[in-house]
Amino acid sequence: MDLPPLRSPTFADLRAFVEHLLARRWMRFCIVGGTSSLVYYFCGLIFVNLLGLPVLWGNALAYTAGFVVSYFGQSLWTFQARGSHRIMLPRFAATQALGLALNSALIWLFMRAGLSYPVAMWIAIAAVPVAVYFICKLWVFRS
Repeated sequence: MDLPPLRSPTFADLRAFVEHLLARRWMRFCIVGGTSSLVYYFCGLIFVNLLGLPVLWGNALAYTAGFVVSYFGQSLWTFQARGSHRIMLPRFAATQALGLALNSALIWLFMRAGLSYPVAMWIAIAAVPVAVYFICKLWVFRS
């Protein structure tokens, strides 16, 4: 059986691939969440390591900075929500409060186990968004 000859991918192929990925809600959620997580991570390092704030205070402030990025990105781009911000924002805030509690608990737990703050942050960054995605999809931004 003869296979068609292989060809090198083109810019149009790359563009089609990226457009295909961005059409998926979970991918947009990951991009916004990743951006929010980077804001959280670097703010956390600044607040805790440079400014010397206590870990949980610095972590909460950093999480708040990430919250702003996350809410606008998720509501406007990921879920393209048409609902009222008076309804969605409190729901999102409740979801993020739950996320903050889970995030802080994980950081405390892993630091008690001997991990450094930056390593504990990355573990929390990987774990918390999974729960937050499903809550956002099923409750916060549902149509």
